[in-house]
Amino acid sequence: MIGRIQYLKELARYIDKRVIKVVTGIRGCGKTTVLEQFQKALIQKGINDSRIIFVRLDESAFAKLLDPKSLEGYIVEKLQDGVMNYIFIDDVYRCTGFQKVILSLLAKGNTDIYIAGSNRTALTEGLADCQVIPMLPFSFAEYIEAQKQSMLKAVAEQSTEQHFMDFARFGNIPFTLQLFKNSRNINQYLQGLYNTIIVQDIASIHPIKEIKVLDAAMSYMLTHTGISCSSKKLADTLTEQGFKTTQPTAENYLQFMEECGLIYRVGRYDIKEKEQLKSLPMFYAVDMGLSNMLTNKPEMGPILKNLVFLELKRQQYSISAGKIGNNTIDFVASKGGQTWYIQVEAFAKDTKVLNKKLRPFRQIRDYYPRVLITLDKTTGTSESGIRFCNALEFLLNGQL
Repeated sequence: MIGRIQYLKELARYIDKRVIKVVTGIRGCGKTTVLEQFQKALIQKGINDSRIIFVRLDESAFAKLLDPKSLEGYIVEKLQDGVMNYIFIDDVYRCTGFQKVILSLLAKGNTDIYIAGSNRTALTEGLADCQVIPMLPFSFAEYIEAQKQSMLKAVAEQSTEQHFMDFARFGNIPFTLQLFKNSRNINQYLQGLYNTIIVQDIASIHPIKEIKVLDAAMSYMLTHTGISCSSKKLADTLTEQGFKTTQPTAENYLQFMEECGLIYRVGRYDIKEKEQLKSLPMFYAVDMGLSNMLTNKPEMGPILKNLVFLELKRQQYSISAGKIGNNTIDFVASKGGQTWYIQVEAFAKDTKVLNKKLRPFRQIRDYYPRVLITLDKTTGTSESGIRFCNALEFLLNGQL
């Protein structure tokens, strides 16, 4: 089992603090596993497991606790006086009115509460004292580490390059690794996951009149990663496909997809004017496996760009899409007072491709680092100060 160290450290920052820890992320990204790993860490610190209460509302064994009174009664009965009690509730929003239960438990003073689920809005609505911990599926480094533990020797001994091609093709949802790179089984699992997201993470929370329209919107956004889009553009596209849709409905669908961690909205930034732009944000998918499942001819360029975005997000960079004159910079990434300008191209050995990708860099008048990330083996810094970074190295260590 792969230790999700980044998220365990984040949870540890808030241990015993009077705040509700909210772990959220796309269905299947490993939230339950992280809760289990954190419980083991508590026990290793000397906390008796009798002080740890774990309720999984997605399991039939806890079906009776979907009623808020039953849920609170079950937990209160297990609380120990005079010591801190650690409460973990997975898929908490399956219990209608869970907020009152959580706030009541928090008011007791000797409870440290952790809740998890796939829809961020449903989890946090009505809870003021909460700390959201967003989760992503496996990073490339975690993916390789998990593959090295594979029961199939042929999988475990693959090269980094081979693992990357499978990572780019099948995505980074942890359970897919247990399917041993069987494309048919992986696609079946991802299709089921996709359908479950529609039904349980969106339609069960928001009133959806036409599931087919939502399905079409999700499919479009997942298969057009890294493009600028607006609610009007999405509504027009759906209407052209035969799904007459209004702009407000399209905006709702975009927000619903963001709530359950399926897509991410990235604002645009005018580098010359040093200001955020409100028009035409960019959108990226949380998993390339889901994206590739829905398209017949996935292309490495958009896939690599999406994977770089996910790693930047995982490394907690603040990310914008850059605009400089009539040209664009894929990512303006900032962290710790430093900013990087980043271009991504699958392969840039061709002189025309390279010059086209570097041209926007030459229009920038400040001195922040400029980085071109490609799958080429070329590394180092050019005479004009542009750094060439191998994509696999970046995805493994997160260093620009």
